[in-house]
Amino acid sequence: MKYVEFGPWLQSELGCKVQKISVNAGMTCPNRDGTLGTGGCTFCNNQTFNPAYCRTEKSVTQQLEEGKQFFARKYPAMKYLAYFQAYTNTYAELDRLVSLYEEALRVPDVVGLVIGTRPDCLPDEVLALLSRLKNGYPDKFIWVELGLQTIHQPTADYIRRGYALPCFEKAFHDLSAIGISINVHMILGLPGETPEMVLQTIDYLNALKPFGIKLQLLHILEDTDLAADYL
Repeated sequence: MKYVEFGPWLQSELGCKVQKISVNAGMTCPNRDGTLGTGGCTFCNNQTFNPAYCRTEKSVTQQLEEGKQFFARKYPAMKYLAYFQAYTNTYAELDRLVSLYEEALRVPDVVGLVIGTRPDCLPDEVLALLSRLKNGYPDKFIWVELGLQTIHQPTADYIRRGYALPCFEKAFHDLSAIGISINVHMILGLPGETPEMVLQTIDYLNALKPFGIKLQLLHILEDTDLAADYL
């Protein structure tokens, strides 16, 4: 399957360099708030990738403006994508989601919206909201990032993913039906997975043909259950 790197593709589409700016909207996760569990996925420690400007006491606009200042020193003509990254960014009251997303889209030089979430957190009302945003902001690039990690249920159970593969498939098809681009996260090197298992996940994703695949090498981070297990 032919693919291109995401950065060069964006630059060719928009005619300039584009940078994702992480936004911390103060979300939680059903795998943390007691709905499914309290410990989250075994590998998860969001504080390890949040930049210094990503603080929940700051508004979305403040976080984006500070992120823009950081990157503009290097690339003055750059455009930006507002990346709702930490935890599950469709897991909130609908009115709050509307306010957060639309605030981000109104920030100057923000050309798109990236929403990281779980497949089990895309109810009909959220899908309807995403469809409205896509149609209401036709000049903005809006896509959703889904954390699949693996198609193999024993591995998914070990990392406490909290949902089965049919849940992912439903979310994928629901988003595709409303024209939302999907970027799927996959982790390479999960405990117990062989190279053959990794390629089976890749074959599965190639058959689905998502907009993108984010290949992440497994990081064993401090203050996670995976780190404790490793030690």
